[in-house]
This record gives sequence, structure tokens and C-alpha cells, in this order.
Amino acid sequence: MREAFAAVREKAAELRATGKAQRGDLRVEHDLLQRTRFSIRFGTLNHCTMNDDDPVGAKCLEDAVVPKGHRGPLLDRCQPSRCANSILGPEHLPIWTAERSSLNRLRADPKLPANRRALLDAQLNEVALMLKKAGQ
Repeated sequence: MREAFAAVREKAAELRATGKAQRGDLRVEHDLLQRTRFSIRFGTLNHCTMNDDDPVGAKCLEDAVVPKGHRGPLLDRCQPSRCANSILGPEHLPIWTAERSSLNRLRADPKLPANRRALLDAQLNEVALMLKKAGQ
């Protein structure tokens, strides 16, 4: 998504430099953005900006059997902490901070078996990556 906006800014600057658009011509930038056609899939835990035409970097499609004719992400395989297409919005932060608190509470049990503690630690690392991605 950053690349798309950067390309739009660059093209708008080029049009202004060649005199095809006047400085501050928002209509030109608006038209360029409309032609960019990137999609955002809004979700409960994150938003996905995967480009259906160029899904490079989509963790949900790595080593996956994609059904014939399917376009877009495979939501049941989403790995938001590891995917470059994943965006965390302010509305997602309470969910992730609640998850961290819940996992820490479970991990505090002294009777917890070592393998369960290791699983909780892995889950805590995933949550920490998401919160770090959001700048928390």
C-alpha cells in the first residue's frame, strides 16, 4: 500500500513538473488513486491489503493448496504477525492487549506443564510481534 501511494505521489509530481497538472491539483491525485485499485479487507484482528493480482509475501498462501478460481487471501490461514500485508488499526489494539493479558494469566499457573508453557510462550511472542507492529 505504501508503494501504491508513493507511486501516486511520484506520478503527480511528474505531471506537475511537466505542466500537465497545476500545483495542488487534487483531482489528478484522486484519479491516480482510483486507477491504483488496491483492496483492503477489513477484519476483526487485522486488515489485509493483499493484492489479488500480485500476492507475493502473503503468508496465508505459502505452501497452501489454493482452490481453483479462488482469488484473495485464505483467511483461515492468516498469520498477521508475520505477513507484510497485515495492518493493525487502533480498533484492533484492545483485542491484542486482552490476548496478551489472558496468555500471561494462563502462564502464571505454577502447575502448568512445560509443553503447555512453551506453547503459551510461542503465542505470547506472536502477540508481542503484533503489538510491536502497531507501535505498542
